[in-house]
Amino acid sequence: MLVEVGLSGSPVVVDDLPDQCVLDLIRESEVQAREADRRRLRYALHWAERHVVSDVLAAAHWSDVDPRDLEDTIGGEGTPLIGGGCVETFAAALGVSSRTAAQLMSDSLDLAYRLPRTKEGVEALRIAPWRARRIANLTHRLSQEAAAYVDARLAPIADSCGAVKIERLVAEAAAMFDAHEQALAEDEAKASWGVRLDHYTGPTWSGTSRLEITGDTRTLTRFHDLLSATAHGLLDPDQPAAAQLPLDHRKVAALGVIADGAGATSRTTAYLHIDLADLPDPLERVGRVEKLGPLTLATIRDWLGGDRFTLQPVLDLRRSDAVDQHDPPAWMRELVILRDKACVFPYCDKPARDCDLDHMDAYVEMDDGGLPGQTHPDNLAPLCRRHHRAKTFRGWSYSRNRDGSYTWTGPRGHRYTADQRGVVTRH
Repeated sequence: MLVEVGLSGSPVVVDDLPDQCVLDLIRESEVQAREADRRRLRYALHWAERHVVSDVLAAAHWSDVDPRDLEDTIGGEGTPLIGGGCVETFAAALGVSSRTAAQLMSDSLDLAYRLPRTKEGVEALRIAPWRARRIANLTHRLSQEAAAYVDARLAPIADSCGAVKIERLVAEAAAMFDAHEQALAEDEAKASWGVRLDHYTGPTWSGTSRLEITGDTRTLTRFHDLLSATAHGLLDPDQPAAAQLPLDHRKVAALGVIADGAGATSRTTAYLHIDLADLPDPLERVGRVEKLGPLTLATIRDWLGGDRFTLQPVLDLRRSDAVDQHDPPAWMRELVILRDKACVFPYCDKPARDCDLDHMDAYVEMDDGGLPGQTHPDNLAPLCRRHHRAKTFRGWSYSRNRDGSYTWTGPRGHRYTADQRGVVTRH
């Protein structure tokens, strides 16, 4: 039996209703969703405006790196600077990553200070908040004048137009109002040229990756023509069409043919975790590739069959030796990485191998009176750069519990415990 609560606040047995009444409830659910998302935007804006700063070095930035290396703060041109220390607290309260929280705050600022007509539509529930946030995101880098142009034209129709129309209007505004930037567009576009290899992670990976190329149109067109011709050459004239590989699969195979013809070789570092008990057949058993996910031993064997690899000895995760130096030795760093797997801040999933190793009890140099043996596994934890700064400069503290979980205390006394599965408990 399906029981829901309508806008009136009274319970409704949906199973007993005719179709028209169910459709009314569906429409009501959209109103309720808009109200909830509007409330989140209101809170995000209020929280941001409570933490306005004047120093750009103290402001919230998009990247985890040192803000002195950046100019890109959250919120577009014309919005106030927001203190960096408030992002983690807001994120923990919402139960989301710091990046997600920063995006919500940035969108709320852009709507309030740069897109007032769109914001008015959100407040009146005429515009779905997710659509408004999409507009805020796309206009984020425009000047205030260009953003106002988009706002005036989109606000009346924002709840019914698609992404293509929004993007077209944003491009039009950039060309019309940001003439200098438009004149430099081709040079700026070249700055984004590059080749990127992304490995899908988790259960969707299964040995599949994505190669993305951004570059000169003429060059990439020529390469794609070569790829298509090579893929066509892989057709077997003796096989019926139904037995041939799909065209896209033949294009992937053609990449290998082109690479082999050019004498391509590679050196790839992959961290494979395999239980020795799984090595005999059946090869359908599964190992784990760090940062990527599970993979059958049969595929892992195919990978290793033609490549040189290094077999690391088994590391005893119970080892607790201490050293009289700040930087941990290689074995200790590896132990902490394998033990914790990711940044131990609540809701953060940055892989531990890409994190700093933080001394939970601050390291004191021996010459300054520090005790021997300060660096040991129980005093180390992986923290991404953003959350390392939160602990060092922004009033966060944490401790490791007997069960391997970590309890964090925020600058306002709120406490969160994150276990090794990533489950977070709020106290």
